[in-house]
Amino acid sequence: MKQFWLLISFVFVISSNLLAQLDTVKIGLDTWVIVPQGYKINYDSLFAIHPQIELNPQFYIERYNEGDLMYKITDNKGNGFDSLYGTRNMRPVLHGVAYRGGANNYYHKTDNRDNQNPIPLDGMHNLCEEGFSTGIYLYRKGIEEYPMADTCSCIDQSWNQFNYHQLDYFDSTHIYKMLQMTYLSATNPDVGPIYLHCWNGWHASGYVSAVMLKQFCGLSNWDAVNYWDLGTDGANTSPRYQEQREHIKEFVPYPEFMISDSLQKCLCPKMPEKIDSSQLHVEIEHLVVVPEAIPVGFQIVLYNVNFAPGRTTLTGIETNPDIIYLMQALDVDPNLVIEIGGYTDNSGSYAENMSLSAQRAKYIYDHLLAKGYPAERISYKGYGPANPIYSNKYKSTREGNRRIEIKVINKTHHGGTQLVDESVYENANVVDEEKLRKMSLSYFFENQGANDLGAVFIIDSLNFPSSMATLPESGIGKENLDKLVGYMKENKYVKITINGYTDASGIEENNLLLSEQRAKAVYDYLVANGIEASRLIYKGWGSENPIAPNRYKWGRDINRRIEIEFVAD
Repeated sequence: MKQFWLLISFVFVISSNLLAQLDTVKIGLDTWVIVPQGYKINYDSLFAIHPQIELNPQFYIERYNEGDLMYKITDNKGNGFDSLYGTRNMRPVLHGVAYRGGANNYYHKTDNRDNQNPIPLDGMHNLCEEGFSTGIYLYRKGIEEYPMADTCSCIDQSWNQFNYHQLDYFDSTHIYKMLQMTYLSATNPDVGPIYLHCWNGWHASGYVSAVMLKQFCGLSNWDAVNYWDLGTDGANTSPRYQEQREHIKEFVPYPEFMISDSLQKCLCPKMPEKIDSSQLHVEIEHLVVVPEAIPVGFQIVLYNVNFAPGRTTLTGIETNPDIIYLMQALDVDPNLVIEIGGYTDNSGSYAENMSLSAQRAKYIYDHLLAKGYPAERISYKGYGPANPIYSNKYKSTREGNRRIEIKVINKTHHGGTQLVDESVYENANVVDEEKLRKMSLSYFFENQGANDLGAVFIIDSLNFPSSMATLPESGIGKENLDKLVGYMKENKYVKITINGYTDASGIEENNLLLSEQRAKAVYDYLVANGIEASRLIYKGWGSENPIAPNRYKWGRDINRRIEIEFVAD
């Protein structure tokens, strides 16, 4: 890895008697500056250094040799552009503004791990060095305790800060935030590109990108849906994806994020002129990585299982990648039941081909039994020359018809409307997304008089600094607090109880004290703004009554809340 040792004379002056007393201070993942011992760095000045070259859309078009919307800067295994290693299936959405892809965890050459994780650290740092300002992780799993920023020396020799966010692709308010951030990047030359990513770079990132292309590039409903399908690299066959297609069609662009025709022409890549349907195929690896994408009844060709003419055994079956993936799929899903189908080309007699295909299928079947997989989960059948997938006219293509196909007989049902079921709401105490939305104080103000309102509301977006009870001086949470003041002045009969909560981190005794201090801070603010103390009660509850999973950072953020309970005389 590169290491940057920089002496920044315009940030601080080193006197001659201090030249022998220098320290190195780490700024980013792999970045340092040299400073006098005991000197405090002015980070604001450090990050305010103006770039030496402008990282405009044309710069990125040329740097990444960007083509149409399906052009991959990095491929399925993260290769293709070394300076962006850590990304996967990375494609342009808006030139120099927004890119989509996955996180290269599963295929990482030096630090591979479970696919269901945020971007690896080298991926974050490489994006930082490439001038990206923002990364957005579209799932929740694995975000626990993950770093939310990195700093680096950018390719234009300026300092760059890369901010990492977790936003939900299925949440309309989060979609709005992503569009807002993208609009800022598109219209502000000081803001670098955004990298939107899921695990593989197919479903969730494609969904958000399809919405963005409707917003900023004027794609029609069907063009946007076709874009989503094409960008899944063939993993789009599950019936459950139809609802996502409908959501794409239902999206209506926001007027506040419209861009000019000239900017649109500059930023928007085109769809491919020719779409090769043969590229949209599913391999056995999909059954491991995205099992929810494969429906029952689907047949998957084992492209790496190749029998020589007339042969019924396979060389190197122990190390064959497709056989290894097949065993992994059986391991991951205990409900997976398969049929192994054997096929031949049309050379020779039909009876011989039927026998040959059955023997080939049985060879794979016997191998799996020998590995300990139960017979009730596996069956086999020979189909002879039926259903050729290539022409039998040529020797080179007949070879592809001598194949093994895996038919999915049964599997775990991945239901619901979401692209990936992360099973986050396993606690009985945890409320669902819709109920949480209706528990917000802003929802109360917008729907006063509605019949379905409860009595307890969370002051949404009221965020306290870590381990502190100081109210923010501005922001949406402060605005909601001011609305509460106005409401209580208009409704003199209303009394409230202010309940403070923390997440489950740390010592509970400290949590109780902190939650009470935060509730009292709200109490003091209301009193200072003219609400009679006799109408107010405050109490701290510590980590009791969680409404989101404490094992996730996003859940802990929700649990650290102030609830307002309305009490009428």
